[in-house]
Amino acid sequence: MNGYEKILKVIREQKRSAPTACIGTMTSESVCQLGTLVLDEDDLLIASHLKGKLEKGDEVYLQRLSEETYVILAKVVSM
Repeated sequence: MNGYEKILKVIREQKRSAPTACIGTMTSESVCQLGTLVLDEDDLLIASHLKGKLEKGDEVYLQRLSEETYVILAKVVSM
């Protein structure tokens, strides 16, 4: 394997493990649902400007940090 092939292999491996962005719905102040996946406060981090400001039914923009942890970055609304 030459140097270019090694670089491509590393890029492909990092791409597979890259965090995923998604939209979820708050089912309470501290629980968010992504399809059938339910995330509670043990699974979530939240941007400091949103702490205490989310309500049931709010749609939020999340970024997956690991298999078990997501961060809520923003509240989203339709235009």
